[in-house]
Amino acid sequence: MAVVLDVKGLTKRFADLTAVDDLSFSVPTGSVYGFLGQNGAGKSTTIRMLLTLITPTAGEITLFGLPLASHRFDILSKVGAIVEKPDLYKYLNGLEHLRIFSRLSGVRPQESKLKDLLNMVGLGARLTSRVGTYSQGMRQRLALACALVNDPDLLILDEPTNGLDPQGIADMRQLILHLSREQGKTIIVSSHLLSEIEMIADQVLIIDKGKKLMEASMQDILQKATALDVQQLPSHRYFLEAYFLSLTGQ
Repeated sequence: MAVVLDVKGLTKRFADLTAVDDLSFSVPTGSVYGFLGQNGAGKSTTIRMLLTLITPTAGEITLFGLPLASHRFDILSKVGAIVEKPDLYKYLNGLEHLRIFSRLSGVRPQESKLKDLLNMVGLGARLTSRVGTYSQGMRQRLALACALVNDPDLLILDEPTNGLDPQGIADMRQLILHLSREQGKTIIVSSHLLSEIEMIADQVLIIDKGKKLMEASMQDILQKATALDVQQLPSHRYFLEAYFLSLTGQ
C-alpha cells in the first residue's frame, strides 16, 4: 500500500513537558486518516511539526517519499491545512480571502476556480459578504476553501468541527467525504470525538499524553470495541466511546 506520510520516533519536549513521545505512524494514500485523542493528548503539537510550524526534538517525518527536514518547500506546496481555530479577516469577503491565500501559496488560479471552491463549500451565495457576517460554520468552510486553493494532495484538518452546531458538523463531514471520494485527496482529521471520526475515517491513530495507544483500521477498532463487557449500552457507537475511554483511562 502506497504511503503519503511516514512518521518515525517523533518527539517534542517543552522544558520538562514531553508533548509528543516517540510517535510513529503511516498514512495510506487516498485515505481519510483519523487522528484521535482527548484534548491535550498532543494532536495539535504533532500537526504543527508536520507543517514545520515547530521543530521536533527528535524523530523523522517523510512526506511524498521525501524527508520533510530537507525538502520543506517542495512538500508543503502539496499540502493544505487548517490548524486549530483559523485566523480570518472580518472586514474582507470570502473571495478576497481566496485571492490572498492563493498568492501566499504561490499559485494564480483563475477567478472562476476560486468561485468554484466557494460554491463547493456552500458559500457561493455569500462570496462577496464580509467574513464578519459569517456564522462559525461558514468561517470553517471558508477556511477549508482557503486550504484548497493550491489543490493539495494532502489535507490536514485540526479539529475542523470545533465550535460547530450539529448541522455545521454534518456539513463539514460531507465536505471531507466529498474531497476523499470524489477528488481522491488524502485527508488527516484530528478530533477528540470518536463518534465523528467513526463516520469518515478508514484508518485511526489513537494517542494519549503524547504516546500512541493504537493504530488500526476503523473496522478493527469497531470489532474490538464491541468485545467489551458493556452489553447494557444500546448501540455500537456507545461501544466505541466506551472502548476509546478505556484506552485513555478516562
